[in-house]
Amino acid sequence: MADAPHTPTAETSDIRWKQRFDNLQRAYRRLCSMLELLQQDPESEVVRMAVIKAYEFTFELSWKTLKDYLAYNGIDARLPREVIKQAFATGLLVDGELWIAMLEERNLMAHTDDDGRAKAAVEKIEQRYMSGLSQLQELLTAKLEETP
Repeated sequence: MADAPHTPTAETSDIRWKQRFDNLQRAYRRLCSMLELLQQDPESEVVRMAVIKAYEFTFELSWKTLKDYLAYNGIDARLPREVIKQAFATGLLVDGELWIAMLEERNLMAHTDDDGRAKAAVEKIEQRYMSGLSQLQELLTAKLEETP
């Protein structure tokens, strides 16, 4: 007989989203550091690729942290698009369309093997997507301070 799927309790969900957010904060700081390095050396292909990889990692942790936070609040959403829609509907995300664009772009960033695409991806990260990631950092930091 197969085990029943594990249903997280409020307590494990509370711990899970906080642990994931801790990892997200580290990833976000790394992304910011990579962007600073790129400012110092804007033509570096290596740094540009590091920015893209740091963004991909930060985005993954962002939607997974949102998923865990939603679960902590009794909302079951599993797929990235579903998580983004629920997070927007509950006011966790300010710009749902931006996050959907970030999701779609994340899938395309795996194909940034030519320098033109890599430059375009980094430009989007800097000019559009960092605002969404920053907003999420601020919101989850505030939520963390509200929880006992």
